[in-house]
Amino acid sequence: MVEKNQKNRSPQHDGGGMLAQVQASVEILSPVPLGGKCGEKDYERLFIREAEVKAREGKMAYVRPEYHDRIMRITRVIGHDRLSLSAYIDHVLTHHFNQCEEAIKSLYAQNYDAVF
Repeated sequence: MVEKNQKNRSPQHDGGGMLAQVQASVEILSPVPLGGKCGEKDYERLFIREAEVKAREGKMAYVRPEYHDRIMRITRVIGHDRLSLSAYIDHVLTHHFNQCEEAIKSLYAQNYDAVF
């Protein structure tokens, strides 16, 4: 599923943090072993690669300054200045949703109140 921003919006600053363009796309990759640490090859395969959707099709989201700095350093050094902040965040979120899908679905069902 790809979520697109239908309006042309300007970034808004709320006083202290950085804004990042966030995009949504779905791609199934073999996950890092459960309970295991992420190795170098897994990390590069999962996160250091081109985005499937261009950043301009995403939505804006706040990223705390220390994470923004950390992500920018990762994308510059490991991504050799060819990986965007948006692409990296998209890959991290895709991995998170793949790893936590069942828990999210269960919690959502427990907390969802139907309108009718």
